Amino acid sequence: MTTLSKPDIQNPITNNRPEIELLLSCVNPEINDGVIEGIQVLVKQNIDWQYLTEIANKHGVLSLMYSRFNSICPEAVPESVLNQWRRSFQSIAQRNLFLTGELVNLLKLLKQQDIVALPYKGPILATLVYKNVALRRFGDLDIIVQQKDIFAVRELLIAQGYLPDKEMTDAELVKYLNSKREHTYDFIHEDKNVFLEIHWRIAPKYITPIEAKDLWPDLEPFSLAGTTINNLPLEDWLPILCVHGSRHVWERFSWLCDIATLISKNPDLNWEKVLKQANTWGCQRMLFLGLYMTHDLFGVYFPPEIWQQIKKVEPIVKGIAPQVYNQLFAEVKTSEKFMGRTLYHIQVRERLNHKILYMQSFIDWLVKGKKEAKKN
Repeated sequence: MTTLSKPDIQNPITNNRPEIELLLSCVNPEINDGVIEGIQVLVKQNIDWQYLTEIANKHGVLSLMYSRFNSICPEAVPESVLNQWRRSFQSIAQRNLFLTGELVNLLKLLKQQDIVALPYKGPILATLVYKNVALRRFGDLDIIVQQKDIFAVRELLIAQGYLPDKEMTDAELVKYLNSKREHTYDFIHEDKNVFLEIHWRIAPKYITPIEAKDLWPDLEPFSLAGTTINNLPLEDWLPILCVHGSRHVWERFSWLCDIATLISKNPDLNWEKVLKQANTWGCQRMLFLGLYMTHDLFGVYFPPEIWQQIKKVEPIVKGIAPQVYNQLFAEVKTSEKFMGRTLYHIQVRERLNHKILYMQSFIDWLVKGKKEAKKN
């Protein structure tokens, strides 16, 4: 089998602190004898439990880490720490269940109005990847609809007590929907403390061209909390998740856990379709970067034909991956560095027209910033 070489740098995720190595082991999708033994060895080191708690919570994997510790070696964790994790797990589970119920209710209402809607990330991803809505923390709800339905969705949500995050006239909303920089129309329900993002694109157009209409041919039924809703096949989810992680320069560790677990728990993935979708959407390099890192961090393996494809761009992704590794648990992130973020986004695009589109957006942002500075 073709294998990938390792980065030429020391990976701070596994070589910097034992807490990071312990976290990485605890969220590994393959909990085999070797991983369990490694965890049991690591917990005997001088672990800073407060630091471990903080980074797990920050990266959205505290519930997953607690679940693994609780089943493998709960006695190795100080009782006060384990109790803290348990309370956090229960709080997250309770909130996730509430948000899941709210999502299902909204999807039912949209369906009654003949509005086709697709839940994105959040409860459906937790159920799809982990088979347990409590194991993946999410703070808001995301729903994808077609752009033509946005006005009807706005009316429905307002009737349900949601208010737009931005007040816009109809003309302003039309302009907003056609902007290359926008991809969500956000709503807030203050009484329920719910933040809702209505997407008509996966991300701003300068990040990816993927729109709702590109996903609609692949919609398939899925059972969520006892209700049949729309979902995407895993072969669509995989490149989309890589695009999402790449958009944010992979600043949250949980996004890599999602991808690694999705691949590990679904050995029958149609990889030909995965590659076809990524090529159609112009995000193969983002996909290959995500795959490369899941192999490097979690030992996830792929069919030989996928290895061959990744090998073709290995020098490129091998140069990008350290930027992600070095910032995941750092105080100053690549995603927060002005030029670092810009250079990253240029590197992860394989098509010249997509690079140009990003640069145009970047220049427009600079010009707008200068104009606002002069006004002030």
